[in-house]
Amino acid sequence: MAVAGLSIGQFVNATATNTVVASVPVGVDPYGIAITPSGAYAYVTNNGGNTVSVIATATNTVTATITGLTRPIGIAITPNGSYAYVANYTANTVSVIATATNTVTATISVGTNPQDIAITPNGSYVYVSNQISNNVSVISTATNTVIATTTVGTQPNAIAITPNGSFAYVANFSTNNVKVMSTATNLVTATIAVGTNPNGVVITPDGNYAYVSNQNSANISVISTATNTVLSTISLSVPYVGAITPDGNSLYATSGGTQVVAISTVTNAVTATITANASVYPKFVAITPGGSYVYVVDDASDAVAVIYIGQPDPGVTAPMQAYVPGAGETCGRNAPAWVNWPGIATQQNQGWSSSWQQWPNGGTGGMVCVR
Repeated sequence: MAVAGLSIGQFVNATATNTVVASVPVGVDPYGIAITPSGAYAYVTNNGGNTVSVIATATNTVTATITGLTRPIGIAITPNGSYAYVANYTANTVSVIATATNTVTATISVGTNPQDIAITPNGSYVYVSNQISNNVSVISTATNTVIATTTVGTQPNAIAITPNGSFAYVANFSTNNVKVMSTATNLVTATIAVGTNPNGVVITPDGNYAYVSNQNSANISVISTATNTVLSTISLSVPYVGAITPDGNSLYATSGGTQVVAISTVTNAVTATITANASVYPKFVAITPGGSYVYVVDDASDAVAVIYIGQPDPGVTAPMQAYVPGAGETCGRNAPAWVNWPGIATQQNQGWSSSWQQWPNGGTGGMVCVR
């Protein structure tokens, strides 16, 4: 993933949006990636090297390499940033890494060929899709033991949890559907037919939509989580759904084995195409919590590409702001005018993310938009 004018590992301030600004060498056959809630580190699983590389996002250099894993693939980090959970594909286990020391502190047996991992927003449970045993293992983070196993479709490849923590959406590669699991009961409550060979799923920050990439029908299904029906499809060659920006306005996915595309979640149209020399195999994408950078795993070059996506940053002197969105609104799409900072009214709809707060709805609590 060489970038003209950049040496390997170099980091620069981008002058244009959707520009590759760095390529960070990691281990052999990198696959999964997760960024800490603070945004300070990116953790990358190296499937062929049996390691995890830790990238400092401030310098885009590898600061630690964690060993003791077996064909690591999926990875997720707890909301408090203290632990990373890693799926060991051929060992049928999940490793728990303490991010303070970057050491493996526990190993948990799960189903056959664990692939993807998602963690509930409260950090209490880890959901693991087991590709060959066709089920999902539910791990309690308090005890690091499996407390439930739920049968889903054939070859569950990907899993995502709604922001309110109520449901897990599981993409089943060989049955061409998505199973919806209630996290309260760990039972399947709905089945949604999608395209051919779904390989990825991601949910918008407001929880209203799930995007599912269908590898062999060359499209992305857009699901309403309110009705669990497909509302529309987006044509995209060899897609793999990656990540949605914190403001909920853009989806970044890999396409065609060589590109990363930005898709507007407002119009469901492609708004930018970035050549990143990505592998032909589905690889993971992660976005920094501030929404400024996309990290894309590139199996072909054993590296991670860093893309500046141009999300405005109000700076450390800007005050914390919050407002309650209207019914059905996504944070940032209809921000009120009073939130404008002097001289930068163009940022009215930028930089927002959703958060639960106690003060709305007469003190009973609710979701608000914050930046």
